[in-house]
Amino acid sequence: MLGLFRNNQSTTVFLLALYIGVLHLPAMLGWVTPVGPLTHSGGLLFHQLFDWAAVNPKASAISAALLVFLQALLVNSLADTFRMMPDRNWFPGALYALASSAVPAFHFISPELVAVTFLPVAFRNSFRVYKKTVAFGSIFNSAFWITVAVLFYPPAVLCLPAAFAAQFNLRSFSTREQMVFLTGVFVPFFLALTGFFWHDQASEYLQRQFTAWMGFPALELPQNAYGWLRIGVLGALLAVALMGFNIYYFKQLIQVQKYITILYWFLFAGILASIFQPEPRPEYFLLTMPTLGIFLSFWFQSSRNTFMIEFFHLALLVAVFGMQFFPR
Repeated sequence: MLGLFRNNQSTTVFLLALYIGVLHLPAMLGWVTPVGPLTHSGGLLFHQLFDWAAVNPKASAISAALLVFLQALLVNSLADTFRMMPDRNWFPGALYALASSAVPAFHFISPELVAVTFLPVAFRNSFRVYKKTVAFGSIFNSAFWITVAVLFYPPAVLCLPAAFAAQFNLRSFSTREQMVFLTGVFVPFFLALTGFFWHDQASEYLQRQFTAWMGFPALELPQNAYGWLRIGVLGALLAVALMGFNIYYFKQLIQVQKYITILYWFLFAGILASIFQPEPRPEYFLLTMPTLGIFLSFWFQSSRNTFMIEFFHLALLVAVFGMQFFPR
């Protein structure tokens, strides 16, 4: 099955859309329903734009599938543009789609899923500053788009330190450029604050953005087989990303090594944002999926054991569909 995506033909985008549609089909048909509130950790901007998702699960599932398709295209374009893979193909987009569909909770509109849309755009702008003499626009945009993600999903603020450190990793980062980065952070916050202040919601906006989401790690062991299966799938994805450093990093160009280092920083930021929450929910790990999709692509392309890769992919598919129909 993976051989269908081992090419760089533009027509493969239709196979990618079909692949995502099959992964999300049970949710779109209403066979899978969301568990718990969909807007539990969202910023006020998310509530203003996506409150309808809480009362219309089917529309939420269809919108989520379309959003994942857009994100898969952005992730694949990122890997192609910056020559991160040995060969240009559709693996990054397809494997991101699989990772972002790993558990049923990912199949509906959520603050985390909306926020993830802006991360590949921020990565693209961060990577552009490599060996660039004048990069004010890219620096501003990288901070701007991550901050837009924060407006939808406040815990994404932990990605800002990773984006700031990325500038030092790619090139010299002058004081003037640091001020440009901070301006990129300030502008979306200020514009949103102005809009909500105009509608007498400034205090609620500040509370949701800065205090409501914070909490100590609420780590709880699963109480049933479904919970263990869900943790097992997410744990396997994270293990591949964390344990495959030798595969991803070495024998790469220095430029690609820098990109991989930055992706690891964002991965750790996403894990921290997932842990420091008032309650454990699988949706929090969506913030790590763009980097996981790229790391899975590195592993799948570098392995010479085709049977093992196909078996692992098939096992993930079985687990994904198994959880959607697993009795809870």
